[in-house]
Amino acid sequence: MNRLAELVYYWSPIWLQNRIISAYGRRLVAQRYGEPYWSERTRLLRKDYGDRAGEDAAQLDGVRDIIAHAIAASAFYRDLYAGMDVSVDTVSDLAKFPVVDKEQLRADIERVYTIPVEQGIHLFTGGTTGKSLEVVYTPEDFQKRMAYLDAFKIRCGIDPFKSRKATFSGRSFAKGVFQGKRRIFWRDNTAYNQRLYSTFDLTERNIPAYLADLDRYQPDVLNGFVSALHQLASHVLREGIRPGFRPKAIFTTSETLLPHHREAIQAAFGAHIYDQYGSAEGATFVTECLEGNLHYNIDTGVIESADFGQGPEMLITSFTTHGTPLIRYRIGDRIVFRDGTCSCGSAHPLVERIEGRAVDYLYSADRGRVSLSHLADVIKGLPNCVKEMQFQQDGLDEIRILLVVDEELYAASAEETIKSAMRYRFGDGMRFSIEKVPAIPREASGKFALIKNRIPADQLAGMGLN
Repeated sequence: MNRLAELVYYWSPIWLQNRIISAYGRRLVAQRYGEPYWSERTRLLRKDYGDRAGEDAAQLDGVRDIIAHAIAASAFYRDLYAGMDVSVDTVSDLAKFPVVDKEQLRADIERVYTIPVEQGIHLFTGGTTGKSLEVVYTPEDFQKRMAYLDAFKIRCGIDPFKSRKATFSGRSFAKGVFQGKRRIFWRDNTAYNQRLYSTFDLTERNIPAYLADLDRYQPDVLNGFVSALHQLASHVLREGIRPGFRPKAIFTTSETLLPHHREAIQAAFGAHIYDQYGSAEGATFVTECLEGNLHYNIDTGVIESADFGQGPEMLITSFTTHGTPLIRYRIGDRIVFRDGTCSCGSAHPLVERIEGRAVDYLYSADRGRVSLSHLADVIKGLPNCVKEMQFQQDGLDEIRILLVVDEELYAASAEETIKSAMRYRFGDGMRFSIEKVPAIPREASGKFALIKNRIPADQLAGMGLN
């Protein structure tokens, strides 16, 4: 949206803003739901996911296809693979191809693209790594990805078009306009039967208004950022509220879903969370089945695990990135696989968990990396007096902890509980400062950052911690 269009939108009355959003929604529907979408969705809903031999054969075909396409159509990959034996007899042959990272792609992106940029669909990666990447999809690939996600939801009992959806994502659309004397923090996309809720305005003061509107709207589905849904759920449980709506399913996106998030959100809203992993770049999908297990969807690409000195990281080869090929792409996330098979009948490999990026760690000179998951356990052990918490680290000797508290329940003893839990994880050499704040700002994307790791990479490298 250009600057003039933004000004027109933000100073329009709410009824007109809803029409503008719905008009934009109709444009997205036309872009996402054409013949390739419907054809692929039908195929996916009919396929036998229990046929492991068939799935393995299809995965090998996918690897061969994306490599051949990249060599034929991308100058970047053609040069990268020059002089190599590019034959692929098994999926494991991918290991002979070089790894590429985001900085390599970003620096040479015009030569990575395989189609004229004006013919593609553009998406931008987020800012967790500090680098933005503009990805161009072919329209067919983009629709196939939408079909895969919608087939996943249909298997969970949700029709994406008929269901009434409440979505919490990083769109900024609610500022500037009042209805009477109160702000309205949501807008309607009637083209997709969807109400969009602002995550930027989701504060303790405003949460009652959000919950009241959700009661009026009666959504069939809650979806969006983990942090936003968890913030709502924590308020519901802390205040003993019984929501006046009950969704059929909850779909989380964009942020790591930790056990304490799942527990609180499901308890508050009485519906199962179906987690999923993808990325704006077009990563191979990982989706949760009806039995509550995560599956690495081998029909969408290949996920390898490689250690670059910081623990195992994911390497992504995606089958739906013909416009901007991703082959052995170092995405920065971490995956832990699980042995065994699933009673849901799918032959796709099991995933224990997906962990965050390198910025989702704090560091101790004594103990090394401490993950987001371990810090989440600090929160889980706290009484209800703490509403939100953020860990900030600028050096290896101190961690600053921001707290948003319930003043009626808060006691100074909670600080010692926090410090004790942190000393257990970081050692006695780390100092901890605790600061009560009225609110913790969201990121520019609308997400909530539990961790703010600002230690320079060269300092970590010098300590052997990167």
